[in-house]
Amino acid sequence: MSTPQDSDLYIKTEQLIHFRLAFSVVSLVVAVCISWLAREELEIYPVVAIILFVVFYSAILLGVLNTGIAGSERLLKRINSSLLGLDVVSLTGLVHFTRGVESEVYLLYLLPILLSSYTFHRRGIYATALFVSISYTSLLLVENAAFLPFLMEGQSDSGLAAAYSHRLWGRIVARSTMLVAVAFVWARFCQYMSGVAQQGANRLREQLDNNTRLMTELEEKARREKLINYINSALRSTLNLNQIFGTAVDELAQALRAPDCAIVCRGRKPSDPPLIVEAIIDSPLFASERESFGDGEEDEAFVPRQETGRFDRSLCEFVLANKSTYEKREDSDGKLMKTFLFFDPSRDPAFAPIKNSESLMQMSSLIVQPMMYGEESKGVILIADRDTHRAWTPVELELVKSVAGQVAVAVEHGELVQELSSKNEDLWSKNMNLDAKNLELRAIQSQLIHQEKMASLGRLVAGIAHELNNPINFVHGNLPYLREYFEDLKKLIAALDNLSGDNKPAVDELKNSMRYDFLITDLDHIIADLNEGAERIRYIIRNLRSFSRLDEAELKEGSVREGIESTLKILSQYYGRDKIPVQTDFADLPPILCYPGQLNQVWMNLLSNAAEAVLSVQAPLVRVKTVKEDNRVKITISDNGSGIPPDVQSKIFEPFYTTKPVGQGTGLGLSICHSIIDRHGGEISCQSRVDEGTSFIIKIPIYNSAADLANVRSSGDGDFIFEPALNQAMEPD
Repeated sequence: MSTPQDSDLYIKTEQLIHFRLAFSVVSLVVAVCISWLAREELEIYPVVAIILFVVFYSAILLGVLNTGIAGSERLLKRINSSLLGLDVVSLTGLVHFTRGVESEVYLLYLLPILLSSYTFHRRGIYATALFVSISYTSLLLVENAAFLPFLMEGQSDSGLAAAYSHRLWGRIVARSTMLVAVAFVWARFCQYMSGVAQQGANRLREQLDNNTRLMTELEEKARREKLINYINSALRSTLNLNQIFGTAVDELAQALRAPDCAIVCRGRKPSDPPLIVEAIIDSPLFASERESFGDGEEDEAFVPRQETGRFDRSLCEFVLANKSTYEKREDSDGKLMKTFLFFDPSRDPAFAPIKNSESLMQMSSLIVQPMMYGEESKGVILIADRDTHRAWTPVELELVKSVAGQVAVAVEHGELVQELSSKNEDLWSKNMNLDAKNLELRAIQSQLIHQEKMASLGRLVAGIAHELNNPINFVHGNLPYLREYFEDLKKLIAALDNLSGDNKPAVDELKNSMRYDFLITDLDHIIADLNEGAERIRYIIRNLRSFSRLDEAELKEGSVREGIESTLKILSQYYGRDKIPVQTDFADLPPILCYPGQLNQVWMNLLSNAAEAVLSVQAPLVRVKTVKEDNRVKITISDNGSGIPPDVQSKIFEPFYTTKPVGQGTGLGLSICHSIIDRHGGEISCQSRVDEGTSFIIKIPIYNSAADLANVRSSGDGDFIFEPALNQAMEPD
């Protein structure tokens, strides 16, 4: 909105006052300089007073302008007239105090005429020239009124005074005539130049108006293009049809200032009512003004849509079902119309069947814009206005058509994406089932291979243990008799020491030659070593049989401590004297109902992994601790190795997952452990910190009967269970 300070006359008036102030300051400096040079010839004080007077009234009027009081053009003209009058009076006083008729300052009278041409037209310019002429002439008459009597006398009668008077009045008339002539000529020149300047200003103003109009059109076009781009981005950022339609109608209603805006399309099924999405007036998107439509990256919170009743269902159903009543219309050029505009639609023949529709009767104009994608209709856009003076411009109709095309493309895109997404989900589900089947087949295959290998190895170990057991039993059984016979011989030889006569020296000589004392001592040691070796062989065979449990494949009571100790004996390549120390803490646990052979496989895998984890540690240590918690047995096997990284911990129980190089691990060890513990209704978990160590915690319930464990197995998740056999001691995972 323009203010009085923005008017052309106000600006000119302000500029002229500033000019007067600047001119006064310059004049003051010049007057002081002339006074100093001319000494007594110039009356400086009156001149300074006049200049200060000009500064005073100019400053006063400038203050009046700045207060905003002078807002009307009439008052501004009065201010300019007052300024010109005061300027002429000030110049008259300046001429008077600078030798009057002899003053050369009278030429400054042309300045007010020039200033008047800046703010006034022809009448004001000539009025200023007339006022200047009257002021100067009056000044000369008043100053020289004393010489008028001499003008009536002849030059010969009055002598020198009459001659001077005639010459003076001749000079006055000449100066006055010259000033009057120059003033009016200068006024005519200033008028002409003012007219030329005014014409140029008019042309510039006209060009400026044209440019402003063009800029307004360009800005309006840019705003609409930005709106279209924003709607396009918003529509493509979602596949929700309600959100697509809601965004489109809100933005379209905002751009057209028409809150009665809706998108209507058919339901998913022929029997479903039409989908009607209307613009929400109090939506965050529907504001009175919007500086920017955004870049399309913002995701506006979707407002649930409800029918507001501006478009009743009968009208929407009629528009969808009777498109042929208006789609064949032609414009003035004979071309088929694509955007249909109806004024007073309740009286239009196209809507005759529903002319009594309440919402239709309230509309003064209605726009129906089909949303076409190729030859297929995706619905229609309805825009209504109740103002009888509303005129729809071609630009607005073009905007509606553009938005309809974008919505149709967005709807088609959403339908295609949903169809593709549905097919992708179906394919993904099938792929997941296929992957699961492949994993199951691999697990079954590996299970069969592993079972066959372990069964063969178990039979081989059992056979070797059996074959070794017979000879060692024979040796172990004869060792007591050997000890007994040896003791008898020692008694016999000791009896020979009691002999007397000639035979005793021969016996002593024979004992000395045979080193009898050393032989007796060494034979004692040999028999003791044989006995210890036989016991060790029997102990190893017993551990082999206890570990493989080929005679204990069924459910029975077993000792956890015995299973762990036998496993440590089997892993003598890792644990033992001068090897990895094992710190054990066995609680007094009762025998538990379990599959001992399967649990031995668990101890074998975990102790083997612990041993391999501490091989590179300076002070390796493995801890085994058992404790009873409520009705469960808790076994903890810990090491002080390098630990397991957090991203690996979640995968260690997965089948076929291993961190070992190819060929050194199958990735089944911990998976088998998990399956075995799960078969017993227990839990196995891992706690590990990098560079601190790893702990495997096993919790096995204590069952009262085989039926309790059978119930747990029947409710399990179907994990693969490897039947008891000698575990892969050479390939721990």
